[in-house]
Order: sequence, then structure tokens, then C-alpha cells
Amino acid sequence: TFAANRIDLLVDPIDAEGRFTEEAPEVAGQNVKDADRTLVRLLSESGKLVRNERIRHSYPFCYRTDTPLIYKAIPTWFVEVSELREKLVEHNNRIHWVPQHVGERRFGNWLGEARDWAISRNRYWGSCIPVWECAACGAQKCIGSLDELEKHSGQRPDDLHKHIIDLITFPCPEAGCSGTMRRVPEVLDCWFESGSMPYGQQHYPFENRERFENNFPAHFIAEGLDQTRGWFYTLHILATALFDQPAFSNCVVNGMILAADGRKMSKRLKNYPEPIEVLDKFGADALRAYLINSPVLRAEPLRFSDSGVKEVVRTVLLPLWNTFSFFTTYAEADGIRLSDITDAPPPAERPALDRWILSVLQSLITEVRRQMDGYYLYAVIPPILGFIDHLTNWYVRRSRRRFWKGRGEDDADKLSAFATLYDVLVTFSGVLAPVLPFITEKIYRTLVASCDPSAPPSLHLRDFPEPQTERIDIGLEEGMALARTVVKLAHALRKQHNIRVRLPLAALTVNLATGHRTETLEALSELVRNEVNVRSLRVVSGEEATVELSAKADFRRLGPRLGARTPETARAIEDLDKTDIQRLLDGETIEVAGTEITGEDVVVRRRAPEGTAIIVEDDLTVTLDINLTEELITEGIAREITARLQQLRRERKLQITDRISLTWESHHPAVVTAMEAHGKMIAAELLATAWRKGPAETALVVGDYPLSVTIRVLPDPSAAGEG
Repeated sequence: TFAANRIDLLVDPIDAEGRFTEEAPEVAGQNVKDADRTLVRLLSESGKLVRNERIRHSYPFCYRTDTPLIYKAIPTWFVEVSELREKLVEHNNRIHWVPQHVGERRFGNWLGEARDWAISRNRYWGSCIPVWECAACGAQKCIGSLDELEKHSGQRPDDLHKHIIDLITFPCPEAGCSGTMRRVPEVLDCWFESGSMPYGQQHYPFENRERFENNFPAHFIAEGLDQTRGWFYTLHILATALFDQPAFSNCVVNGMILAADGRKMSKRLKNYPEPIEVLDKFGADALRAYLINSPVLRAEPLRFSDSGVKEVVRTVLLPLWNTFSFFTTYAEADGIRLSDITDAPPPAERPALDRWILSVLQSLITEVRRQMDGYYLYAVIPPILGFIDHLTNWYVRRSRRRFWKGRGEDDADKLSAFATLYDVLVTFSGVLAPVLPFITEKIYRTLVASCDPSAPPSLHLRDFPEPQTERIDIGLEEGMALARTVVKLAHALRKQHNIRVRLPLAALTVNLATGHRTETLEALSELVRNEVNVRSLRVVSGEEATVELSAKADFRRLGPRLGARTPETARAIEDLDKTDIQRLLDGETIEVAGTEITGEDVVVRRRAPEGTAIIVEDDLTVTLDINLTEELITEGIAREITARLQQLRRERKLQITDRISLTWESHHPAVVTAMEAHGKMIAAELLATAWRKGPAETALVVGDYPLSVTIRVLPDPSAAGEG
């Protein structure tokens, strides 16, 4: 519905350039801002001035010329949106908004109070409002097509711009009127055209009728938060008015990207880093992932900082690339080919670590697909980051030794490791492809396209991975999560007591609450022992707790409930024995001094035996034996020596496959003892196939201990002779 709001008595003494006209002779020709002093003086002289003061406030300025703007009443064409409110709200409830609150509140509230829409603009360029008006009788005619215009005027223009269309006139069709129909001078608001996009781009209804109707409403659109009163709004109004349905089914709304200081980015102010410089420095993948994982995809503002892009490089791109480089380096060094990988044991027969990472990968695919199917892109990056942590900080580190085993040294285990990491890199690249299209393409072309002529030449020509649910082992994932928690707590105890990880300890005890399965963690005990560097791991359930338990009342909870009976109950709680306290920890309710209490009503204290350290997280208690024997100290020195010699290999730029001969010399008894007791372990880690004590060239310091070594690269492992 079009309505022309023409106010004949409108007082408007301002011209199009913001200057007073002759209707206000005292200030005629002056800019409205420049005339303020004159107007104040005239009001004062005529006794009509109530008060004269200045108020500092924000004010709109033209973003091009930086000059102040004015609000000016003008005749305007409107669409009578107020008649559509109920339908607009009804159709909005059928749209899936991401985030949901934008559609429910910001957009929904706006629709509920929708005002009539001013669609005309007084400009030169723009789509002409197709209404012709008779100056004589005021009759109006809306022309709906070129055919209709030709029928009335006899003209069929091939240019629909104002300077052509305004020349076309035709006689007034009203009976008894001899006036001429001329087009009204206004053009359409550009948002009217934007809202007409679904129809205009198909030239509907004159062409592509079936194609349009089969693809409307749009399945998905995305734009910024400001479009809730722009494009989203105009699309919705026109679709409701024309078709009585929404224009789109799913809508992703992004927030605004601001400068680091919180202001809008401005080309004039240059308050943002140059995009090309960001791309050159960090890459398109890093920028893309930074934005996807930012508040922008939750329709919230983002203060852009290139330090955030740099952090993506550090936490996502580098770990992924290093894992890829690790695989290709060891595969090339060992001569591993794609055909070798296919000969690896099937996934179900591989070690627990391999089965775990494959299970986590399939769980990730399931989760990412679920989030993407719902258009929740902001929920995709966090699980991906979690998987990268699993892959790099646990799987690869715990499997590193498996990749450089010698030929014949458990080949099945080595092939399992290569096959698993290959599968993970290729499949994970498919998951990451929409987020990191370039680095994943490089990984795919290296590992797949260059080796398999039958494979698609590009990763982006493949389907998104489907989850292989048969590989998902929830029990194994939960067990490994528990193992990693135990490792985290054990490392925290080492740090708390200033005990280096390279120094082995005798024992670690894990106390699980009653009802937890201990066998899952026991099956992963070797992983935990190696990571924490302890000789033995013991897993016990609640009733077997090795720590001393005592309890005190939580007065903040019991006081308001028990009142005067609180002291009596508190004394009874302090007298509870270990069994009753454990029952509370296991979630049971017990009766104390005539009152039923739960574990939330008490504060439990744990005390470890002498010579141990204890840490608690939720229902998990970890106890670490921190007693040091001479044997443990000696092995610790050996591990420090190994690490220092590995560093020396890197400093000498030795290849990972280089076998060496090593001659060592030290006059410190602790070093001599460590080298002699653990020489085989050190030699195996260093690929030292020749190992002897004697005069050496390079002086080192390992901790506080002096050591001299001579390292020579052997041309061939067979040249080592007896070691």
C-alpha cells in the first residue's frame, strides 16, 4: 500500500543546501547553524526568548564531508507496514536465527512496534517510483511493467533512470480530465531494492517463475547486526506483503568489527591495520579462524587486534603444521609409503592410544556437523582447538618414540602409528577445510592428491567427512580424559614441590570415588607413568583411600537450616570416621545428631602419609610419593644428560636419521654413575650406535655437573661395530 504524505501547510524555510530562504528574510541565505546568533537576538528583542544556553552532546556529521547534518521535514511516500504487524511477527517465528536472541528480541521487538516505512528519497540516482500523477485532478497511476507503460504512453524505454523516465508522460485516464500524467519526482530508497533482491535478480514474475518459486524462501542468508533494521527488515516486509511468508529460513547475524580503541573503523582516521599487511604477515587462514572464533559470530562487537590473529597462528596453525611436518619428516626418513600404511593393522587392533585419537576424531566430526547443521559456526572452533591439543600435546608426544623405531623393532606398532596419524591428518583436514582452506589444501595435496591419482585434485572437491560411529569408544575417551586429568594434577604436585619432570619418582596413587571404574585408568597406566615419570601407578576406589580423611561442618549451609542445633551437629561431624566421610564423598546421605546431611554440608580435609604430596579435584585424589632415593636421582641425571645431548644434536644440525658415535668423559662421580648405569637408554635415545668412555672435545654443563663429549656422524649404521 502506497500513501503520499503531502502536508500543504508545512512550514519549510530551508532550501536543499541547508540555507534559509526568503520566507525568513532576516536570515535569508544563511546556513541554519550560522544563523543561530541572529535568531537568538531576534527572539530576545521581541521578548520571546525563554532561555539561552549551550548544551554539549553528540551530533550527526556527514561521514564524507565532516559537516553537521540537519533534520528536515519533506513530503514522503510510505508503505503501510502497520497493517502487516501480526503477519510479520508470525512469519518471524518460523525463521531460525543465529544467535537466537537477535530474532526473538532485537528483530522481533522491532516488528511488534513496526512503523510505516518511508520508501522515497529526493535524489537523482535511484530506481524511479513508478507512480504517475495528474497535476489537474490529482489522480495517480502505479505502472507495473514496461508493457503497461507502453500501453499508456506509447513509449518503451531501454533505460529506466530518472532522466529518461521523467520525460515520459501520457493523458490522464480519468473521465472528464484533460490533464497530463507525469511521474512523481522521488526515487526509491535503495533498501527497497535490496529487499526486492529475491525477485529482482530473477526478473520475476516476467521470467524464471518456476525457478524462483522452487527456491523461495532462501535457505540461508547472513549479514551484520545493523541489518535487523535494514536488509533483513526489508526482505521480511516485502515477502510478507507479496507472498504471505518469510523471505528466508535461516539467518546468521554477525556483530560489528571495531578498531582496537572501540570506535568504528574509519578510512579517514586509519584506525585499523592494513588488511593486506595482516594477510601478508599472518595469512588468510589465521585471519579467517580469528574472526570465526570471535564475538562477531555471536552478533557481538569485536575490537580487532592483529595480536589476536597472531595468537591463532601460535595455537592453531603452528601446532597443526608441526604435526604435519613431523609426519612427513619421519615418513620420508623411514621410507614409509602409502602402500605401507594400508598394510597397517586395522584400527580395532591398534594400541589404545591410536584407537583413542581415532575415536576423538570421529566424535569431533559428529559435533562439528551438528553445530554446522544448526549454523552455529561460533561453536565449531572450540572443539577443533580441543582436538588440536589432544593431537599435539598428547597423541604425538606420547607416540613420538613409535615413529622412529628401527626396522624389525615392532613394525606393526610403528605402522599403526603412521597409519593412524595419516588418517587423522587427512580426515581432520576435511573437517578444518571450511575454516582453514589453504593449509588444509596443502596437507591434502601432499598426503593424498600427490600419491593417489584416483583422488580428487583438491580437498575442496571432496564431501565433508561423515562420522564413522563404529570407531567411537566413549569409554576409552572418558578413560583418557581421566588419565590426562591425573597427569595434570601430578605435574601440578611436581611444580608445587619443585621436582623436575625428568627426575623419576617411585609411585603415584589415584583415588577415585566409589562407583568409578578403575580398570579403564589401569589399562592406560603405562601412558600415565611415562608422562608423569613414575615407576608405579596404583588406582584405588573410595573405600580403599590411602589418605586420612577428616570433616568439619560447613556453617554457611548448616547455620541457616539448623539454627541453635548447629553446634551439636558440627561436633558430631568432627567425630565422623573415615567410612562415613567416604560415604558423603560418594554422594550418600547420612544422619548425624538427628539431622540428615550430604557431602555439600561438610568441608572434607585430606592428609597424605609422610613423604607424599596430595592434590584433589572434584572426586579425584592424586597422591605422589616425593621421597628421593639415590637410584632415582641417578636416573634423573641420566635423563638430564639425554636432554642436553639431544639439544647438542640439534645445535649441530644433525638429521633425525643420523646415527652417531659418542665418546664421553667426566670426573664427577654422579655423572659417571648415571652414564654407566643408564648408558643403553641414553644411547638408544640419541641413536648412538657406538658408545665409549674416553677423552672428549666438547665441554658441557648438565645441571651442576660437568661433562665432555665427542659426537661423530656415522656414514652407515653398519660402520659402528661393537658399542
